[in-house]
Amino acid sequence: MIEVIKFGADWCGPCRMVAPSVEKLKEKYNIEGSSVQITSIDVDQNPELSKEHKIQSIPAFIFKRDGVMITKIVGVATYDKLEETIKNLQTQKVDE
Repeated sequence: MIEVIKFGADWCGPCRMVAPSVEKLKEKYNIEGSSVQITSIDVDQNPELSKEHKIQSIPAFIFKRDGVMITKIVGVATYDKLEETIKNLQTQKVDE
């Protein structure tokens, strides 16, 4: 299972810029039977989760495979960059 967690806030301009891309990814992947799950977390409403993931700047994207963080993107990321990262995680061998 691949999990993508987007950390952001309502007041964050760059977070609003990436929102359409995140929603498009959710429409594509958050379906029954998918091995990818996209989640959005508000840092103001979830300070402990943000601290746990060492979020210091937003937007930030955490990519996990089977519960283990594999990579992180901080800042504005395009739909293509997010999609490429997901696809790379899907094709990587687990022991890499």
